[in-house]
Amino acid sequence: MKRNKWILMVNGALLSLFAACSADAPVEMVQDDGRVEIRVNSSILSSVEPATKAVLDGMINSGFGTDLDVAFARADAGDEGSYTTYQTTALNGTTATASKTLSFSPAEYYLANGSKTKLIGWYPRRSGVTFTQGTKVVNFGTIDGKTDIMATPLKEGDKNTNIASLAFSHLLTQISVKVYAPDAATQALWGKVKSIKITGKKQGCTITLPEATAADGTTITAPSFTGTDDLDLVSADPVTPSTAITYPLEMGVGATADAAVMAGYAMFAPQTADAIELQIDLATGGLQKTKINVPANGGFKAGTSYAVTLKFTSAGITPAVSVTDWVNGTPIKDIEI
Repeated sequence: MKRNKWILMVNGALLSLFAACSADAPVEMVQDDGRVEIRVNSSILSSVEPATKAVLDGMINSGFGTDLDVAFARADAGDEGSYTTYQTTALNGTTATASKTLSFSPAEYYLANGSKTKLIGWYPRRSGVTFTQGTKVVNFGTIDGKTDIMATPLKEGDKNTNIASLAFSHLLTQISVKVYAPDAATQALWGKVKSIKITGKKQGCTITLPEATAADGTTITAPSFTGTDDLDLVSADPVTPSTAITYPLEMGVGATADAAVMAGYAMFAPQTADAIELQIDLATGGLQKTKINVPANGGFKAGTSYAVTLKFTSAGITPAVSVTDWVNGTPIKDIEI
């Protein structure tokens, strides 16, 4: 099973900061005093690995069709070298479409006195996603099925020893669903698909950052998912999400699964034990429910995509599950800085 990451590797020179200041106060960049802004110069290269896609109002592919907005919590060590907590406000970071450069706004700098700084990041950065310093909780709000959620480990560096890399890892699992009937008579028996929902998976998602005192490389604790509302499939093909699927949807007809048509996809909380349940509302067949047993070797894993094919027969609904690439598309390599 493939697990994909955004790799952000810093290699710009990080020189001295002009003056000591409050950890929360933005610092103006002054070119003639030797300070260098923390920026990430990145490139996308071809690879045989599957593409890493982030879904937010459309796919973010290897060409970065839109700026990738991320956020970071920052902690600075005191003169004695010890940490206390993160800064009150998260840092706004953006990877620009044209330049493939990750930068902060306002600009961020390493400490002038050589003390160390720790960073930990998450995606997406958008309205409704909040960071609370006291609890170290990042609240992503309610999962909508189409938005990828990712986070990095805690990384440490200073003006002399650059942060080597920051890797964003997926926190959600993904399924896509196709539907078909073996013949026209069975297709007519069930009728068109009016909607498909995943029982109980429209949940709130939060993560808790490690203590600022934690060791370099420490990852977040397991994400927390709360709520029991049902999650609608995103009515689009995960490969080409700009192409909408129109409901009511006529299921494919054919002797094999090759006849199945895409009914949509969704990202949601990973599930390692119990089966997930799909609710299919059909024009003539009414509301039907079917269980999708968790795959072997760890269940529905974070960062892994599963293709679910539903075969509608006169006797009932037969689901089949297979593991696929996270999202098919143009392969990309690590984003190098």
